[in-house]
Amino acid sequence: MTVKSIFRSTGAVLACLAMLLAASQAQSADEVAAKPKKAKTTKSVKTAKVAKVKFMPGSQETTAERVARLKRECKGRVNAGACEGYTN
Repeated sequence: MTVKSIFRSTGAVLACLAMLLAASQAQSADEVAAKPKKAKTTKSVKTAKVAKVKFMPGSQETTAERVARLKRECKGRVNAGACEGYTN
């Protein structure tokens, strides 16, 4: 390596570090500016209605149906994953 190439690579590394430092400082300044102010609480604030979450049970597939499906779908496949024990 020549002295010229060493200076170029060192300069490139320093430039990258300067950009990273500037980006991190800009990000921290944005975070400080983005902090929300506390809202005044009043008694007239209405509470939002929350919808009930419906529970969706599994696939509604019985054990016998699952075994039959896996035997059918895993025929000739690698004996691994969901097909483990169902390949022929």
